[in-house]
Amino acid sequence: MSEDKRQIHSVVDTYVTGFNRGQKELLQQVLHPRFVSSGFVHDELQWDSAAEFASFCADAAPDPDAPIPEWKIETLCISGKTAVAVVRDTWGSRQFRDSLTLLKDGGRWQIVFKAFHNLD
Repeated sequence: MSEDKRQIHSVVDTYVTGFNRGQKELLQQVLHPRFVSSGFVHDELQWDSAAEFASFCADAAPDPDAPIPEWKIETLCISGKTAVAVVRDTWGSRQFRDSLTLLKDGGRWQIVFKAFHNLD
């Protein structure tokens, strides 16, 4: 596995842990300050900034003490300092597919955009 793939895997792991535990500080480590999230939960369109997303996760974490549900990077495409990771994950009882766009800035990968769809 390349160093970029390892770093992106670590970013996604921190992201999944952060949103499942409701830990803003973890999310702030991996979300770019200009991060935007957009997607559908039961056909309802949602938009969030990094701060809104982190606050939502902190307020609504399903069970901060439960084990982190399994997740998987289904597809990863790296093009220089940009990457797209399609991730299947779980939040509470809901299954999601997240398309994460990442940028490598200052030697560090961060998530800049998340498009998501609730699979249930």
